[in-house]
Amino acid sequence: MTLTVSHCLSQLNSAPREEALAMIAPLAERSTWVAEGAVDRRPFASDADVAAALAEVILTAPASRRITMFRAHPELAGREAVDGQMTEESTGEQGRLGLMSLATATHTRLVQLNAAYQARFGYPFIIALHRVPDLETLLLLFEKRLAADPVEEHVTTLAEITSVIRARAARAFTTPSIEIQTT
Repeated sequence: MTLTVSHCLSQLNSAPREEALAMIAPLAERSTWVAEGAVDRRPFASDADVAAALAEVILTAPASRRITMFRAHPELAGREAVDGQMTEESTGEQGRLGLMSLATATHTRLVQLNAAYQARFGYPFIIALHRVPDLETLLLLFEKRLAADPVEEHVTTLAEITSVIRARAARAFTTPSIEIQTT
């Protein structure tokens, strides 16, 4: 018989509350209230269960709380990126598409899109960058979403955040399994 053990998930499930909070808080961008609402739902059977618990906290929160969470996200290639103030997770996600080292014209375009989006919706543009294949696609999606109805965009933003959380949870808690042979 072969048993598979995921050490990270078992550590999360058995950790004291504060340690468990520290493990899952980075999954929800600068919004520790989300982790606080999910941590007591342990034990989690999978990374998907971790993500689902976090998503449920967000989706059942009042709209004003969700907007506060949206506003905690960094702009794409924005001031936080330039100043090195983004979370490790956001830095990696934005870095994959080269957002940390854009050509001047592209950076200027992104700054303009960020400003227009912020003015229209009152929070930064949020997108699950792990699903975006390249910079040009990102810019096209950004422009398309600028035209969205505010209610529709709120729903889209929630879907993007939950996708980010699922991807982050998979990276954080899906580790190479250790197979143990038993007789």
